[in-house]
Amino acid sequence: MTDLNAIKARQQQTWAAGDFSVIAWTTQIVSELLCEAVELRAGQSMLDVATGSGNTALAAARRWCEVTGIDYVPALLERARDRAAAERLPITFHEGDTEEIPFPAASFDVVLSTFGVMFAPDQEQAAQELLRVCRPGGRIGLANWTPDGFVGTYFRALVQYVPPAADLKPPISGARRNECENSSASV
Repeated sequence: MTDLNAIKARQQQTWAAGDFSVIAWTTQIVSELLCEAVELRAGQSMLDVATGSGNTALAAARRWCEVTGIDYVPALLERARDRAAAERLPITFHEGDTEEIPFPAASFDVVLSTFGVMFAPDQEQAAQELLRVCRPGGRIGLANWTPDGFVGTYFRALVQYVPPAADLKPPISGARRNECENSSASV
């Protein structure tokens, strides 16, 4: 059995190395499009899971939502706070794990993640947590890399040289294309 805590510790070190926001800005448009896809509206409570440097949290706050972002990498949260302050957007950021979201059940109208929750070592547990914190009738929206796209091809090549632990699913699995293209679903 793989030690998930050891994997998470290595992930945290990797995501904290360098300035990820320099790369993440290139995906800002995806966050904007995800907010549109789930039809965010002013006043809705929104949780951005695995917020990173805050792209999706910022996009939601620009739509006047009540926004909270969580990530388990303090350096990324600090960058997200800096970005929110620069835009004068009222966003709350907390340290938190996608597999143990630190909020009560049914806390949010909308739960989103852009290229974040897909990296959870225990994907099923992460999915259960998204469902748990989303209120009944709320929305969950995920933007994930697809197996057939450029990044999926890159990951397939990468695992030939650096395979994941035997009992872990890779961030981009071989799911059928139509399963990956749905950007939102009502809960």
